[in-house]
Amino acid sequence: MAARPLALFLVLATASSAGAAVARSHPLGLPWAGALEGGVQLPAAGEHFFTWDPVLRRAPDRGWRRYGTDRLVRLVLGVVDAYAAAHPTAPRVGIGDLSRPHGGDFGVRYGWPGHVSHQSGLDVDVYYPRRDGRERPPDSPVQIARPLAQALVNRFVRAGALRIFVGPNTGLSGPRRLVQILPKHDNHMHVRIAAPPPLWRLLGRSEDARPIRIVERGDPHATRLLVVGCIHGNECAGRAVVRLLARMPEPIHADLWLVDDLNPDGFAAGTRQNARGVDLNRNFPSQWRPIGRRGDPQYSGPRPLSERETRIAWKLILRLRPAITIWFHQPEGIVRAWGGSIALGRRYARLAQVPFRRLRWPSGSASNWQNHRFRHAGSFVVEFPAGSLSPAAAERYARAVIALP
Repeated sequence: MAARPLALFLVLATASSAGAAVARSHPLGLPWAGALEGGVQLPAAGEHFFTWDPVLRRAPDRGWRRYGTDRLVRLVLGVVDAYAAAHPTAPRVGIGDLSRPHGGDFGVRYGWPGHVSHQSGLDVDVYYPRRDGRERPPDSPVQIARPLAQALVNRFVRAGALRIFVGPNTGLSGPRRLVQILPKHDNHMHVRIAAPPPLWRLLGRSEDARPIRIVERGDPHATRLLVVGCIHGNECAGRAVVRLLARMPEPIHADLWLVDDLNPDGFAAGTRQNARGVDLNRNFPSQWRPIGRRGDPQYSGPRPLSERETRIAWKLILRLRPAITIWFHQPEGIVRAWGGSIALGRRYARLAQVPFRRLRWPSGSASNWQNHRFRHAGSFVVEFPAGSLSPAAAERYARAVIALP
């Protein structure tokens, strides 16, 4: 797996009966339409669990069927260890399929009856303990050791499972929003965990020491996009779109880098400029020229890259070399691009269902510099209408970003 810039993968040791070591990984897309980046393999067996192959009907489950996110593997191992400590005479817990090594389709072509979900490393099948203590799935609900099975359900609820599906004839229950009845689950429960929250990292600090943060989402091997929610402090509706992109399922076909606010001082003051009265979007080193004086709306600063925030963005772009960069502004309600970025800008406008205009880059603007520095990449501006965006509009703009590559 290629290293992600600005993000070190930490190797996390799990204190468990299996002694497994797991690495940070990412679910992409949705559990029923997704993929898995950096998947971790659940061991074939441990002191307190065994794995079962539902197609070959034998232990252990084949290795390629036992991949999940590091969080899922940790959760499963933690639950079975805690369960065993509370029920020392109970049989080992049976674990079935997780996901394939890179996620994706896990349907009937991988063995009947296949899985509709199990595509992003967030799902695992756990077999109910049997009354006779045998290490195999129960053949019917009457063979389920219900007190032990209920205790196992309760453990997964307390561990933070997002959803637990149990069979209609099992008699098992739990919080209604978490534990739900689903046909064909009379010999196992299906446990799903939530995708991890976005991990915002400190990119740098503004002139007044406010944090400027960034988050990466998606597949690091895919087309790299950089989206900046705010560069003019009084044009920050784009922050809503960036934060929505950070919460949405991680995209499968994009490597998405999100900067919420490049000008937090201007945002705090409600001004276009930064704390030194400079228009950051006139301070980049391409066709820069002196404009105005300190405090003027388009004051370009004393020299190119004179501002801390501009240098942060400049260094980031040189490091990432994004194929596409989108800068959010207001209040014109259009998408605008020039030169080699016109085709990309027009495509985004079509996806977002907003007008497009060919407009030359301003002197010293970010897109001016990027289009001259990286001639095979695209950088353009999305101008939102004045005011805040409705949730529906924010979602429309966000989905257009995901669909652009």
